Amino acid sequence: MEVYFKDIFKDLLHYTGISKSLLWITRNSGHPVWLIFTYHRVSGVPGSDGYLAIPEHLFERHVSFIKNRFKVVSMLHGLEALKQDTSKNVYASINLDDGYMDNYLYAYPILKRYRVPATIFLATDFIGKGHVFWWDRVFNVISSEKVDNVALNLGSERVCCNLNGMRKRVILTNRINSFLRLKKDREREDFIRNLEKSHPLPKDSEPTVMLGWDEIRKMRCEYISFGAHTKTHRDLRSLKDEEVLEELRGSKKEIEKRLGIEIAGFSYPFGVFDERVKAFVEKTGFQYARTTMQGFNHSKTDRFSLRNITTEGADCKVSFLSARISARLLKNWKEYKRLL
Repeated sequence: MEVYFKDIFKDLLHYTGISKSLLWITRNSGHPVWLIFTYHRVSGVPGSDGYLAIPEHLFERHVSFIKNRFKVVSMLHGLEALKQDTSKNVYASINLDDGYMDNYLYAYPILKRYRVPATIFLATDFIGKGHVFWWDRVFNVISSEKVDNVALNLGSERVCCNLNGMRKRVILTNRINSFLRLKKDREREDFIRNLEKSHPLPKDSEPTVMLGWDEIRKMRCEYISFGAHTKTHRDLRSLKDEEVLEELRGSKKEIEKRLGIEIAGFSYPFGVFDERVKAFVEKTGFQYARTTMQGFNHSKTDRFSLRNITTEGADCKVSFLSARISARLLKNWKEYKRLL
């Protein structure tokens, strides 16, 4: 078993009470703070965790921790609290991106049991379909038991890896996906097809099942709200103006038509944006947008570039989550002090 000193440090932050002390200081600063915890997938079968997935038992511990440490609210209530609240509350919201079926099968029962609200952001073209996102296809290859070693080119860089251990497989997947995210659709597809050809998967591999409208409607009745995540989950910065607007308007209108409610929230695909994209999001009629920039939100935070705390990983135990919160509080403390 490999020992990582960063992991030991995270445990120390949590179990020595340092993380709790930092939260106490934040609460007594006199200004509300809002943390947004972002998830993608919750896996229910031990040992078969998907990419960006957290095991069901760990997700439950996260939810319990978040509920006991913070005032958990919906996204719209979080926005309202930052504008009007003069208390010392530290607010928290839970997000799930993309719309995987496991959100309904494993996350929803836990959220309902703990009576904790959450927002699921949907990529609408994939609702009700068996679909494998390109980043999952990469992980399916790299995580396969049949793949022990990988040698590939990431641009001008030659990468050779011995994949002994899931952690190394996740790190390599992240590295490949970061490289591919900047590529055009055709280049990316060619790369992944070559990877799959070099390392064939078992023929019984099944596509990932996405949420259907029936599951979405059932969840909307209790604790769960929904936001848009575009139609096809593409990096909006790479698209032309009319394509960006189609992705935004199309996803918003589809959810509104199906559910009969106004959709206020948007989550940027891959968490990335620029000023042009942000302006289109506001123009489309959304009330807020969440990024993957790490940190907490306060009264001066731009509501179209909300920050979050990432939570993924089969090894993201509660002490690690607590340490991530502490790291963000420390990193953003100078910015926060200007509010005092």
